Amino acid sequence: MRRLPVQPHHPGSVASGNRERWAELEAAKRRLFYTLDFLGLPYGSAADGFSPPLAFDFKADTIPEEGFWRWMGQGERVYTGHADGTITINIREADSVEREKLRVDLGEAHRTLIGHFRHEIGHYYWDLLVRGQHEDGFKALFGDHEDPPYQDAMARHYGEGPPPDWRDRFVSAYATMHPWEDWAETFALYLDITSVLDTAVNMGLIGPVDFSDLQAMVGRYRQLGLVLNELNREMGLIDVVPEVLHAAVVEKLGFVHTLVRQQAPGG
Repeated sequence: MRRLPVQPHHPGSVASGNRERWAELEAAKRRLFYTLDFLGLPYGSAADGFSPPLAFDFKADTIPEEGFWRWMGQGERVYTGHADGTITINIREADSVEREKLRVDLGEAHRTLIGHFRHEIGHYYWDLLVRGQHEDGFKALFGDHEDPPYQDAMARHYGEGPPPDWRDRFVSAYATMHPWEDWAETFALYLDITSVLDTAVNMGLIGPVDFSDLQAMVGRYRQLGLVLNELNREMGLIDVVPEVLHAAVVEKLGFVHTLVRQQAPGG
């Protein structure tokens, strides 16, 4: 995988913490790859024959010597996202204070490094598993990704916000923006469920889980989520599992699950 060096060290400036932030990004990336390997999902470089090839760019906004963040032009601000197999993450997301400010400003239940990786890898797997193969099934559940155009959908979302009943049909408010974002948010939730259950099994918190059975996975995740949420509330912390898994969300998870299981050895 392609890795970029961190920004130069500026004593006393915001950039001085970039090496530590880069380490946090790499740690989250390793967690991502553990789950991808656990599920048997394919990924690789162009040399491996993958189209699109998977790569990562960790970048920082332009920072002047006096240490203040500035955004002077399109080329000097880094936007976290995915394009043609390359996942770009603004290294500022590894700053817990800045990330929490964004979480509150955007009204998000969670905003985490691993969450960014799981969401953006969802876009990668749309290209790898859905595009030109299962688009009709995708449209039946998530909507038409070609109408309206993405830019129009984004303008509407940020201008009007999500529909009032979004919790009945979507995993998050952001998922309402466009079918591609609905898929990415749902895919991220699928990785959340898988990783949490796998860790809980290995830590001895719950018994074995049949990862080939989505309904069993969802049931165990709901049960575990109730316990973890109550424990966090006792300590005044945010919920570990903020999602409400209504039938429409579970049906979308089923679409993801089917495509993922097809990639598993013997699937």
